[in-house]
Amino acid sequence: MYEERFIAFVDILGFGKLVEKSAVTPDLPQKILDALVAMHPTQIEAELVTTVNLELIPAEDVERVRETARYMSTIQQQMHPVSINYFSDSLVISARSDDIIASQMVMDLLTKISAMMWMSHSLLLRGGVTVGKLVHIQGGPMFGPAMNQAYFLENKKADHPRFLIDKHCIERYRTVDTFRLFESFIQKDGDYYYATLATAFRHILNDSSLVMSGEKVLRKFRQSMLKAPAEIEKLREQFKDDDRVRPKYEWLAEEFEARIPEVNPPYPCEGDA
Repeated sequence: MYEERFIAFVDILGFGKLVEKSAVTPDLPQKILDALVAMHPTQIEAELVTTVNLELIPAEDVERVRETARYMSTIQQQMHPVSINYFSDSLVISARSDDIIASQMVMDLLTKISAMMWMSHSLLLRGGVTVGKLVHIQGGPMFGPAMNQAYFLENKKADHPRFLIDKHCIERYRTVDTFRLFESFIQKDGDYYYATLATAFRHILNDSSLVMSGEKVLRKFRQSMLKAPAEIEKLREQFKDDDRVRPKYEWLAEEFEARIPEVNPPYPCEGDA
């Protein structure tokens, strides 16, 4: 019954407070809906499994390229399935541990979802990532010790806006040589590893497949990373009297201060403006 699977449990940070605020902020319910729609499994599969670099495509070809990307995503899901379930403001992503492409796609999706939710919706994520025994049926039941552990990491241990990752999970990932491309997405922290919005940007700008497309594609990620500290400071100021929430933004500000210098400088490719 159980399969050995990598699993990520993902939650929108501060979602409850956002919903409460929406009762007295007219445009906020629509913004919340837009963010939740962006996290829907069908949207993730359509937009993030196979990424379309709109900056490099003539306007008249965009829809054709999108259709091709959707087809490629469907084929990849058939060959290397990644299960995604969604409820309220939470997302569960998992893949069999013996499927190298699918299991590393779990990490790839975490980088893309982190960047997308921040750049499009100004929202931060928190989560837990592990590997273990799990039943996960797409759109159906999911349960098992690995699910319990991933939820525990997110709910009880992560604390800050980050994905907390079990040490044995990273050790398992590292048995495959190609995982070295994701080393820029993770940091060591005592008995655990973690990944953040800052490390997601570091990975995208240093080691992701987008690097080969040049600065024309990377520019929006680079600019968003450089602007993030000022945006985080606004959030910190907004919660300056909340001793539970304010330290989370202070921690993330320090994280960005540490990661920004680790990003490679722009390396333009032919055709960059």
